[in-house]
Amino acid sequence: MEKLQITSEGIKKNLNKIKPHIAICEYIWNGLDANANIIRINTKNNEFGGITEISISDNGNGINYNEIKKKFTPFNESEKGNGVSFKNKHSLPHGKNGVGRLTFFRFSDQVKWNTVYKDIDSINKKYYIEMSRTALNEYDINNNQMPSITDESLGTTVTFYNVYGIIDEKQIIDVIKQEFFWLIWVFSERNLSIYINEVKIDFTELISECYSIDIANEEKLEHEYEIQVALWKEKKGQEYSRFYFFNSKGEEIYKKATTLNNKSDNFFHSVKIKSDFFDDFIFDPEIENQPGLISTENDAEYKKLITIITQSLIKKRKAYLKKASQIYIEKLINEKAYPCFNESNIIDSYKREQLDAIVEALYIAEPKLFASLNTSQKKVFIRLLNTIMSSDDKESLFKIVDEVVELEDDERKSFADLLSHTTLTNIISTIKIIEDRTASVQALKEIVFNKTWNAYEVQHIQRVMERHFWLIGEQYHLLTSAEPDFNEALRRLLEFKKENIQDARIDHEDANKEMDIFLVKQDKSLGYFKNIVVELKRPSVRLGEKELSQVKKYMRVIQSDDRFNSANSQWVYYLIGNKFDTTNYIEGEIKNNINHGENGLVYNVGNHKIFVKKWSEVFEEWETRSQFLLDKLKFSKSVWMKEHKSADDAVNSIIDNSASIAPYKM
Repeated sequence: MEKLQITSEGIKKNLNKIKPHIAICEYIWNGLDANANIIRINTKNNEFGGITEISISDNGNGINYNEIKKKFTPFNESEKGNGVSFKNKHSLPHGKNGVGRLTFFRFSDQVKWNTVYKDIDSINKKYYIEMSRTALNEYDINNNQMPSITDESLGTTVTFYNVYGIIDEKQIIDVIKQEFFWLIWVFSERNLSIYINEVKIDFTELISECYSIDIANEEKLEHEYEIQVALWKEKKGQEYSRFYFFNSKGEEIYKKATTLNNKSDNFFHSVKIKSDFFDDFIFDPEIENQPGLISTENDAEYKKLITIITQSLIKKRKAYLKKASQIYIEKLINEKAYPCFNESNIIDSYKREQLDAIVEALYIAEPKLFASLNTSQKKVFIRLLNTIMSSDDKESLFKIVDEVVELEDDERKSFADLLSHTTLTNIISTIKIIEDRTASVQALKEIVFNKTWNAYEVQHIQRVMERHFWLIGEQYHLLTSAEPDFNEALRRLLEFKKENIQDARIDHEDANKEMDIFLVKQDKSLGYFKNIVVELKRPSVRLGEKELSQVKKYMRVIQSDDRFNSANSQWVYYLIGNKFDTTNYIEGEIKNNINHGENGLVYNVGNHKIFVKKWSEVFEEWETRSQFLLDKLKFSKSVWMKEHKSADDAVNSIIDNSASIAPYKM
């Protein structure tokens, strides 16, 4: 009977914190440290289904009889590595303290090792070792007999008797997955496999994504590299996210943590890098037992390599965090830490989108901001963000975040863009304008199409159009409407163009005629003024030669005065009504001008064009122009389908809404 250099109580005191399931993993590690690539776990159960016996077999090198005392007698020592530093820089061997063999007392009363090793004369030999929970500082080696020659394969089977504290097979599988998930993938070329009761444990379900990084075309890299990346669904065990470096023979020579650890983001990953570049590479001279050498981690190619891989990981991390941020927002909603928004209200819906965007941006930039908050703190933080996003002082938020969070250059730009492009109040105002435009179109439809209302031209239609002339075109200025004649129109046009307004009189017999609506727009990029004259007819009036002649009179008045007809002026006239008369006069004029390819065109000479439009065409053209926004904003039917009691009611409901445009102030 051999003895350890410590009492049984001393061993228990040192190892008492190790949980039974973790203790089992120590014996699997022993097999892997012995160069095994197959581990087989088998259990025996009692009549109640409880586990009473566990055996762990491996196809490793076995335990050499000549080294038994070195492996078993010293406590807290091991020949497997040079202490903690070695273990942290290499995946195998795992053992560092020489205590894994003693942890059996945490889940069984007795343990027995049956091992086959190759002796110095290359002959396979076998023997056993036994230990008991009641005497942890003693062990029996083959009943004091020498190992016997055998034709059995190399390997070790360790059997635990009178097992307790381990309920079922699932517990064992879960802890094995937690401990070895990364190792199985990192050493896939060794075809590592772990079986339990003859069923191979599947680790692939823990992988979120696997991909290769191809850097064959990267500049300044003289060597070829095989780079594999695994993204894990969740963190398991104690292993960090690391780089694992392999030489051309497939031997792991070093491992180190990536720069994306401790980010509170659950972006867990492993990176395998294999290349002949690492055949003579020195990562840590002391670890390599070559303290006189200098580490080559400052090598330009090595730095370039790590930068390329890290950039790839950062890109993947951002995509991951984008998805994770949506999950986090849903969690905030479930915890009632998110403000309540009325999704059927377009303004509330937009506020929700903006808050989602800022939470997503902050989560991607720095998940730690949210990691340690309790529900109450989340509620306060999110509502503060919502308040700032609804104000015009978002610059303050950017300054605070920029001081607290270490943003990358592209993150800083994206975040600044998110905050600075426009204020939420302006965006909400814009949405309100679009909503009111939609309501205005609906009201005007009722005015011109409802025959029972007997709507009037000036009192109803013109009154609406002089405040909602965006139906005709954007960015125009209303110069005249209703009463002003051509003399007044000329004066206002010259004033708008900043020209001399003295003697703004027109010598023409129809100069006292009154246009319904006169609009003007200056296109500075093209250097011309575009003028629009609109003649509106009440719903009961059908459009024909008489109505078109009235518009042509307006045109002739304008053509008669050079001040209306500068080289940089264009004139467009619109005659708008509900229907054409039965003479087909208007249809004929449109057909005569169809070769110009403009809908409703009846006259096109020089810089003057006349169009005749039905109200149905005007509404359809506006809806076509606005369809994209209308589809995106998804206004409720109450906007489209609101009904009014009369023409006066319809006019009054929209005349001063946010979509209306005030006349140009001289």
